Amino acid sequence: MEIAPIAIVGVSCRFASAPNPSAFWRLIMHRQSGILPLGDDTALTAGQRNIFDRPYPTHGGLLGRLYSCVPRELTFPRQINAGENQDLYFAVQMAFDALSDAGMRPHAPEPARGTVRLGYAPPFNASTVNWLEHTFFIDQTMEIIQRFFHNAPGEALDAVRASLVESLPAPDAASFLSGSGHRIAAWIAGECSFSGGATALDGGSLSGISALRAAMDDLRSGRADVALMGAITPPLSRASLEGLSGEMLFSAESELTPFDRDACGTIPGEGGAFVVLKRRQDALNAHDRIYALVRGVACGAAPLVDLMAAAAQRAGTQMQDIGLVEADGSGVPEADAAEAAAVLRLWGDHRPGGPLVGIGSVKGNIGHCLHAASAASLLKVALALRRRVLPPQMPAAHPLDELSNLGSSAYLLNEARPWITGDTASPRRAMVLAHDVSGRSAAVVLEEEPEREDRR
Repeated sequence: MEIAPIAIVGVSCRFASAPNPSAFWRLIMHRQSGILPLGDDTALTAGQRNIFDRPYPTHGGLLGRLYSCVPRELTFPRQINAGENQDLYFAVQMAFDALSDAGMRPHAPEPARGTVRLGYAPPFNASTVNWLEHTFFIDQTMEIIQRFFHNAPGEALDAVRASLVESLPAPDAASFLSGSGHRIAAWIAGECSFSGGATALDGGSLSGISALRAAMDDLRSGRADVALMGAITPPLSRASLEGLSGEMLFSAESELTPFDRDACGTIPGEGGAFVVLKRRQDALNAHDRIYALVRGVACGAAPLVDLMAAAAQRAGTQMQDIGLVEADGSGVPEADAAEAAAVLRLWGDHRPGGPLVGIGSVKGNIGHCLHAASAASLLKVALALRRRVLPPQMPAAHPLDELSNLGSSAYLLNEARPWITGDTASPRRAMVLAHDVSGRSAAVVLEEEPEREDRR
């Protein structure tokens, strides 16, 4: 059954080499990469082996200075200490940017019936590590010292402990609490004057789509009139990358080219994106700029083809009416081939004059941004629908045979193309695919908003 669409009315982002959506779009359209060598604090030294004896990345889609921000509009006290959690400011800044893009402002005099759904999993950061240092790490260090110096007097051991504590940044309760995802979501809601729910969702690489679905439920149920959803992956630590390498196939190459026969793994990325959502009719009544309409979402552990079909059914459309697939496209050979096979199975062989579908992935530009990966894909498609362009991915020198066969209904978007089809009766439509190492996948159908005379 077709369900009423939800409108995207505001967007923001920060990804590698892209401080905002305009820069993000230029990076995509110019087929440029924000992937850079890892810093000394995260790279393995020459000859050093990974904990799992698996490939460890040498490059990443790094935020660099784009991670550093303290929004001027913040009203809660800033914790000035080495343990403060920069993720809070990073997320709030993008929330404010998305609200501004939607023509709204934080700290409104009257609370809005709004909710916040944030895709986020607290990583190893200064805040959490600081508390671990003051508790478990010092205890373990003292146990080791006592094991080697079992005759040491208690006063000497107490002095060593006191010296260790003194060498660490002072702990701070507010800093510790800000390291939790729900506290960040709640602070965003408070700063945005939203009176509704605020939650953090950890769906792995599906976090962005999980947050989107929760935000859409808020609007369709009437619990909210505006919903802010986002997903972030802050700068990756050596500990995070070592752990992830046990599950993800990383590439040691300097470039990531999805759907290339020579691809040998993915490259991690950092960043985040936020979008402001409203019910379509409310957006029309307010004369909002509408980037795109979200028509159908399907998530689960079912086969990808089933989820794609379910999303299309919920959107009230046929698969052949979809002209763009923003795939997960991670650069992992087996995963890319499986996605291509799923698309070809649903679209079938190409017939002269029949519909074609372009495939691409933004991961070649910014890396695999983990919890923010599907949010980046959603943003790319929303911008493409707004601009009526089929955006390119980083060009594959040797595309998978399935996508370079002239008899195939699917083709790889190595170059940008005008999206020349589509009208009020048959609008442009796109599908976003996402996959997580847990085995769960997701599909989202987005659609263009028809032209209006008052369109901004």
